[in-house]
Amino acid sequence: MHRQPSDSRDIRTRRFRLATLATALILLANTALAQDRNPSAQAKQPAKTPLAWTADEARRELALNPRDPFLQYVALQLSADAARKLNGADEWRRQLAERRGRVDAFNLFTGALAVQESLQLDAMTGAMNPRGPSKIVPFEKLQGPTIKSHPWEKMLGDQQPEVSPLAKLIPSNQYLVQARSLTKLLDLVEIGDLWSMHLFNQAVQEATSSNVGDRLREQLAVRTDPLSKPFYDMVVDQVAITGSDLYLREGSDVTVIFALKQPAVFAARMNKFLDEAKEKHPTARRMHGEYLGVKYIHIASPDRKVHVFSAYPRPDLHIRSNSRIGLERVLAAMQGRDPHGQAVERLGETAEFRYIRTLMEEGAVEEDAFIYLSDSFIRHIIGPRLKLTERRRLIAYNHMRMIGHAALLYRTQFGKQPDSIQQLVDAKCAPASFADGSLQNPFGGQYSLAPDGLAGLCSVNGLPSDLIPNAELPLENVTQEEANDYQQFLDQYNSYWRTFFDPIAIRVKIEEKKYRAETIVLPLINNSIYNVMATTLGGEPEPLDKLPVPKGNIFSLALRVNKHEVAGRVGANARMFRNLFMGSGPSFDAATVDNVILKGFGNQVGLHIYDSAPLFDLNLSNLVGEMFASGTGGMFFGNDTLWITVLIASLNSPLYVSLDVNNEAIVDAFLEQLDKQLAALARRPSSGGWFRTETDFYHLTPESVEQNKSPPGKSADQPGDATVRAYALAFGPLKWRFFSARIGKGFYVATKKFIIDDLIAAHREQIAARKADGGKDPTEQTAGPSRWQPRAHAMVRVRPEHWNRVLPEYQLGWAENNRRAVLNHLSMLSNVARAAVAADPDLLQQDPTSAAETIVRQAEILYGVHFVPPDGGKYLLSSDGRSIAHSLYGSQINPQQHATPATGGKHAELLKGFSGATAELTFLEDGLHAVLTIERKEAGANSSGE
Repeated sequence: MHRQPSDSRDIRTRRFRLATLATALILLANTALAQDRNPSAQAKQPAKTPLAWTADEARRELALNPRDPFLQYVALQLSADAARKLNGADEWRRQLAERRGRVDAFNLFTGALAVQESLQLDAMTGAMNPRGPSKIVPFEKLQGPTIKSHPWEKMLGDQQPEVSPLAKLIPSNQYLVQARSLTKLLDLVEIGDLWSMHLFNQAVQEATSSNVGDRLREQLAVRTDPLSKPFYDMVVDQVAITGSDLYLREGSDVTVIFALKQPAVFAARMNKFLDEAKEKHPTARRMHGEYLGVKYIHIASPDRKVHVFSAYPRPDLHIRSNSRIGLERVLAAMQGRDPHGQAVERLGETAEFRYIRTLMEEGAVEEDAFIYLSDSFIRHIIGPRLKLTERRRLIAYNHMRMIGHAALLYRTQFGKQPDSIQQLVDAKCAPASFADGSLQNPFGGQYSLAPDGLAGLCSVNGLPSDLIPNAELPLENVTQEEANDYQQFLDQYNSYWRTFFDPIAIRVKIEEKKYRAETIVLPLINNSIYNVMATTLGGEPEPLDKLPVPKGNIFSLALRVNKHEVAGRVGANARMFRNLFMGSGPSFDAATVDNVILKGFGNQVGLHIYDSAPLFDLNLSNLVGEMFASGTGGMFFGNDTLWITVLIASLNSPLYVSLDVNNEAIVDAFLEQLDKQLAALARRPSSGGWFRTETDFYHLTPESVEQNKSPPGKSADQPGDATVRAYALAFGPLKWRFFSARIGKGFYVATKKFIIDDLIAAHREQIAARKADGGKDPTEQTAGPSRWQPRAHAMVRVRPEHWNRVLPEYQLGWAENNRRAVLNHLSMLSNVARAAVAADPDLLQQDPTSAAETIVRQAEILYGVHFVPPDGGKYLLSSDGRSIAHSLYGSQINPQQHATPATGGKHAELLKGFSGATAELTFLEDGLHAVLTIERKEAGANSSGE
């Protein structure tokens, strides 16, 4: 009895403990039930790695690398209030506006990777469709370009030009690339890749390549190594390539047609290539099919690394395509009908193509390859179906790239590969819009992670590294926003082409020492710029490089001026001379000016840049372009831009202007009259205050001119006999001097006296060459190292054999652009390095170069490009695994470079073999003929200045 209270307390204690235990069990059960109802909450996120990104760090890196779309993605994704910041902060709004302004989804040459940055901003901030869903517009209501075609039948008349049989197998609304042999076609592709990469590096500082050629060769199971070229020359007669669009970097239908000389030998080798492709890609399937009675073999892997249709519609004809639709279109064109019995228009049978072949004859010696974009093809590539299909494909491409960015972020944060998009969303590595359906595929496809976990995959569009061709994608209805955007694009296009649609024809000649490309632009009626140029530079084409070329001439712009067209306006008020002397110079009556222009001078005027070390980089080609653009008012010589261009260019490099001379006596008499007025003008009091304006004029004494022993007033019909005049124009302490002389058949105005000396020496050499050649007129001699003389209305010529003093500056500029190109993509490699090391820390134990090679291969899969440093060198992984540097260029915060492009690099070798370039423009009755010729040195020859 005495112990009862204690027992009661024990019982109460036991009951409390039992109740507490029961409550805990109930709570655990409820938690388990809740987890069963929400499986995603059951998975606990792993711990973050030491290399995990923070929002602040991502923003700092983005500021250092503003062109990196992954850093942009991370900076936005890790900012919880990214949308608010973007819509409420001036800095984010400015970035959005800048990125939208830099890209054009309708531009053929912008590239998907460039567009993706802008689309990503829109997608992650809800700006893709800020006004909500748009109404649907039937596709049939959209109208393409309405510009009419040329009257091809009338222009062709009774002419019956020869047309290649391959051109008669191509649908009229597809492009054509035709070559005499596969070797020539491969040479063209190789040369085009090398030059385009060099120009791309220099123009926009990008050192990446899509390797379109290699990708297509693997897809089509075609081997083109050097050992295979003799085989193709033996068994293939001609080859043609065709397709329905030019989006080759992103993914396009490409069909190759071989005309065969030895069908059995060819088929045995090509079938072996198919077997090897199937063996190389174990997941590929071999299938058989038939279309319009033609049997074909189809081999395809799920990733489209190999995706080929192979058919022999005739024993002497073989077709390979990476697209079923591409194959079917060519087979239908061959038979002239589709499966429904509808006629198919064939390119080679159109009046348009046959007319162009009257201007560029089939089999001409100037043609190894022929590229043709027809009227119908151009209408197609700017029409609504292709433009809007490609726009939707770019949206899908952006979504897949965002999934790839999310996967890369996940690997960096947690050190492991993600399993699904839902896992990326749960880990806050991907926007919730991928889970709630806000970011939908515009074609109705479903997104998932690619099997390798490095990129997104779409059930309709495929992988971002090789998208399904537009020709295979559906388009039935469009949104009002899409319709409005296309109409805006079309209005801009129509403003440039208001009268006729023009096809594009280019023929190419590939020789060991010379590449030549020629095109024809049909007359642009009612186009003011074209009409002014055609009128000003019309008349009979002339040799434009006939005057002596001094040893320092590195660049020439020469024009054949239609004097009779412009002389009246020039002579009426002598604007040319008044502008030259700033409005206060001598005055001449119209008869005097007409006499010297029409009878004294010839038809040619040239602007020439001289070899020297420039004070600053000057984009002279852009300045000359501005000169022509502002000359549309009809007054070529009277426009101030011409003289401003000369003055600005003279500050940077010595230059001279040349005019050819028809009648030396008339020109000399005019110059003597001009001398008196210039001497009187120089005696006038200076005008202005401290920054006064004054002129000066004098003759140089004979002994001050190189080998000039004749008194003033003599012409230069004999070596060294020339009157050299000096004119100076001073603005306060600044003074420009110009030296002029008539030397033989040329009149020259130079900014340095030594140029006149060199011209006299060049004239002496020309006369000596005339005597050695039996007295032939020196104006008929070929100037410069080239063996050909351009006959045209306009010419631009680059002479690298004279690059001596200017070469170090050029080389430094090339090296700078190469460095910037590599530094611009180091952040892309560093992003992948950070993720790779987070997932595999053992990479840090490897050699920095071999570890970087592994990372570069992963980066190329992620970004869909190949990283190609133009000067070679190696990538290096940093000791902490956070960044990639380059052995030649360092890093963004520690940049370095050589003073010249590295010896042995592809582009250094390209420039080493460069011997000159000439562009010619000729206005003929049938249109504007343009020819670009690039000259090459013999193998082993050294470049100038080395």
